[in-house]
Amino acid sequence: MNRKGQSLGGILTSNVIYLVFAVLFFFILLWFVLSQQGGAAVWEDFYAKEISKMINLAEPGDEITLDVHGATEIAQDNEVRSFSEMFVIDNSENEICVKLSKGRRSCYNYVNDVEVDLELQLARGDRGDTNVLVLKIKERIV
Repeated sequence: MNRKGQSLGGILTSNVIYLVFAVLFFFILLWFVLSQQGGAAVWEDFYAKEISKMINLAEPGDEITLDVHGATEIAQDNEVRSFSEMFVIDNSENEICVKLSKGRRSCYNYVNDVEVDLELQLARGDRGDTNVLVLKIKERIV
């Protein structure tokens, strides 16, 4: 009789453990799907990589204009309210960072030895209805 009770307890314990792991897996999967739903992570990587490529190909005196209206809309949908934190350039580390969602940002380094000034120009009536990122490439002063 004791053996039946012990085996029943073992079966019950293994089923409970299985259920806990199944629920945990389900919530992790749900969290991942919801975090990817807006596509912010993909667009962060895209913009950071493309801006890094443009800076690598640029020469001092160049001015690069990039339409980032889609990125600003994604950031606003994800409650990133400050436009100044969406695109950040760290000239000391040769790094561009793009933040389109709360708590996360994608950063990429560029190898071109230049200094970059960054300006986000928001849509106005005279320029149409698009937000533009302007990168001014300057020679690095050592």
